[in-house]
Amino acid sequence: MSVSKNYFYNVMLIISNTIFPIITFPYVSRVLMPEYLGKVYFVQGVVAYFLILAVLGVPNYGIRELSKAKGIGDWVEFKKIYTELLFMAILSSIGAFLLLVGTIHLYGRFEKEKLIFYIFGAQVLFECFHINHYFVVMENHKRRLIRSFTIRILSLGFLFTLVKKPSDYYIYALLLVVPEIIARIIDIYTTRNEIWWNFKELNFKRHIRKTLVIFLYIFTIGIYGSIDTTMLGIMVGDREVGLYTAAVKMNKMVLPVILSLAMVLSPRIIGAIKREEKEKLYTYMNLFIDFAFIIGVPVTALLILLAPELTLLFSGERFRGAIETMQIMTPYLIFVAVGTFMGGQIMLPRDKEKSILYISICGVFINIGLNYFMIPLWGRNGAAIATVITETIISVIKVYQVKYLYKDYKVLTRDRLLPILSGIIASGGVIFLGKYLRAYGNFLSLIIVSIFFMIIYGLGLYISRNKFLLDGIKFLKGKLRKR
Repeated sequence: MSVSKNYFYNVMLIISNTIFPIITFPYVSRVLMPEYLGKVYFVQGVVAYFLILAVLGVPNYGIRELSKAKGIGDWVEFKKIYTELLFMAILSSIGAFLLLVGTIHLYGRFEKEKLIFYIFGAQVLFECFHINHYFVVMENHKRRLIRSFTIRILSLGFLFTLVKKPSDYYIYALLLVVPEIIARIIDIYTTRNEIWWNFKELNFKRHIRKTLVIFLYIFTIGIYGSIDTTMLGIMVGDREVGLYTAAVKMNKMVLPVILSLAMVLSPRIIGAIKREEKEKLYTYMNLFIDFAFIIGVPVTALLILLAPELTLLFSGERFRGAIETMQIMTPYLIFVAVGTFMGGQIMLPRDKEKSILYISICGVFINIGLNYFMIPLWGRNGAAIATVITETIISVIKVYQVKYLYKDYKVLTRDRLLPILSGIIASGGVIFLGKYLRAYGNFLSLIIVSIFFMIIYGLGLYISRNKFLLDGIKFLKGKLRKR
């Protein structure tokens, strides 16, 4: 299947996963309010560590190893690798669940909320069936889209029917977990024919060292990805977690859109690296990084400019305190996107697991240290500052590591600086005409400001002859002519 078709299905999958929280969060935030919403997301943040332990680095490692087998057409080896990784994940999921149960009973605060911990804990037990790596390698994004969209629609109906008051936060937690479990069960059932049942021919040992290194890398990323909510909940309280969650929610929904192309390109990048096709690799790298800049700049600018409207529309008046936190947090989007791509799509296929691990460990210490000092001073804003600083440092280090591997590759080019310049000009226009553009209420202001910004931004790119934009227009014209 072509890159454009794969990208279309992957983007539609991300949109379907994004639409669900966009529809539900305004309702849930108004029903549960910051305190009870904070309870749910505090527990979810803690359980996130055990979810990472449950899969033991298999999804990231699986994309690489299955792509290798697929690339040379060895389908017997493909099935063996798939089966070996599946059963390793089953054992680690059971171990992670037992460890979670022990942690709940050992720590007093967790014991008080043990019911909600067990709800999220059920996902840990089924996380072994997280086999997206299989569908990514097989480039079967269409099937993932249909499955995800169907489950989301069903859960949406249950949400509006069952969650009516703050004490229903347990039901909300169930609705976050159950769709994920159902999706895992459907995935494993549809791939049951890929399981190699002759266990004598399987070799689990060959994967242990590499999956452990990747697991440690993913786990450290998970720590500085969730430590902010964990430390906020412990050091300040559930209300701050609720406000902080509302602030970062939009960023977390938008980031997968910027990263969407990376997932589609991943099997092709791995193949280019293994065949040492540098020119083809650079083409794929340019495609993603140009995309990250041209999409990431307007998204970042609009989230900062429209933070008041977005927060009040999607979360309500009780979450007004999240506006400033959202504006502080948003600038990290492009850094995270490029850094994630450099680490996951370039360094990992180059067998640089240890380098990524060391970088991630540095990130953990930096983030914990910054949170420890900043949360007591500025609460949720302190956590946001700590996250932005950490993600920026880690992303810059990853870019320099890739530059060391590919010395002749240029990361900052004219076409990547042009979106930044166009974004600054468009932002200036919005600020200058702010009182005119925002005179129609939150919803209409959001639409008018976005349209005005994108017109100025798009004209800036077109006038400066941005190559990515011109190639995109040419591609669309070609598609329309064929019809």
